[in-house]
This record gives sequence, structure tokens and C-alpha cells, in this order.
Amino acid sequence: MGRTTLTYRQRLQLEMERWKGFRQALLAHERRAFEGLVDRAFRYIHAGMAYPDRDVFDLFTMSSLLSHEERLLELERELKMGMRVDSRLSP
Repeated sequence: MGRTTLTYRQRLQLEMERWKGFRQALLAHERRAFEGLVDRAFRYIHAGMAYPDRDVFDLFTMSSLLSHEERLLELERELKMGMRVDSRLSP
């Protein structure tokens, strides 16, 4: 017997296919940002698979938010490190 339910990856791919017209309407720099957002959301496939009954767009949105939060925390860490290294600033 084969699988009757789509995997989260398959569902996410179908959802992104539904957004194809939106993607195409974006300017080139906006399209690159959109594609980066989608690529980063696919990094959280393992978490999305834990919630098979959730709406795929909800999972995509949460994955995107998580990706942004991780990137923000990393930038903050790098900024703080740079500030400590700068000799003009006190430790």
C-alpha cells in the first residue's frame, strides 16, 4: 500500500507553486528576497513534519519567522562582538 497523505515537503512545494504568479510579479530584487525566504523555510521541514494536520501556510510562516529570528540574533551577536573589539568603545 502506498502513502495516501502528502508529506510536508510536498505540501509546501504545492503551496509555493500556488504563489508562482505572485513571485513572477515581483521586481528582481524582491524575487531574490522571496526565493531566499522560501529556501530558508525549507530548512525547517523536520519541524513541519511534526505537525501534519497544520495548515501548510501556517507552518511556512512560522518557519520564516524562525529563520528571521535566528538571523537577527546572529547579527546582534556579531554587532556586539564588533563593538567589544572596537578600541574606541569601553569594554
